[in-house]
Parts: sequence; C-alpha cells; structure tokens
Amino acid sequence: MDKARRLHVVSVHYDVAPQLEAALAVASVLMFLGTIVAVPIFLVRIPDDYFVRESQQRSLLRRFVVTLVGLTLVLVGVVMLVLPGQGILTILVGLAILELPFRDRVVGRFLRNPRVRTAIDELRRKAGKGSLRVPVEATPGIAHHD
Repeated sequence: MDKARRLHVVSVHYDVAPQLEAALAVASVLMFLGTIVAVPIFLVRIPDDYFVRESQQRSLLRRFVVTLVGLTLVLVGVVMLVLPGQGILTILVGLAILELPFRDRVVGRFLRNPRVRTAIDELRRKAGKGSLRVPVEATPGIAHHD
C-alpha cells in the first residue's frame, strides 16, 4: 500500500452540512448574548441569603419547570466552556435554581472560588446589593446553623 493511500485510510474527514454549521454558529452567538444578559440579572436580583435559606414547597408543575430550566442552563453552561459565553456562571445559575440534594455543596464550592466570588460581588456592588451569603461547607458529624 503506498503512502498516500495509507494516509487516506488513517485520516477521518467529517463533512458538516453548511446549514448545520450556520445553525451551530447562530446558536453559539445566541447563547453567548443570552447569558451576558440573563446571568447578571439573576445574580443581582436574588436575595443575599438565596443560597443559605430553607427550600420552599412548590407545586409539581413549578418544580418540573424549575428543574427543566436549571438543567438547560447547566447543559448550556457546559457547552459554553468550549464555545463563547459565560460557562462557569451559567452552570452556577443552573445549579442554583435546581433543588438537588448536592446543590449547596456544589454551589458553595463555586462561590468560594476567589475569582468567581470577586466577579459576583463586584456585579452586585455596582447594583447596590450586598454580597451573597455562601453555604457553609459541611463537616461530617457537625451541624451548621446560620
């Protein structure tokens, strides 16, 4: 087998339809612009104690919608880790609205990151809001109360 044929066999070429490529580009731009608007609005509008207060009982429909929106934001955030956009902040917002048992631990870890915390605090300060209260990191066998 000659060298050119071996290279052709080894290399894999994916043809992406121009329409799909354009759709992905448009989706990427829309996600980028949407998060630039939505994430800061959410982070400024939530109360200072949003991450440390007790969960409220909600109807099944409301929980379904909130879960759907939260999961969508988490997935969009993951995509934006490789595409343009605020991936980490979008994941944080998605996790924040989900009512999952591990939410406080994951959100707390994000919020304790100095770069993330500084960005959020600066955004809230400019809007005349206080810093967000961060969930206390749970220590096995020790109960934490605010």
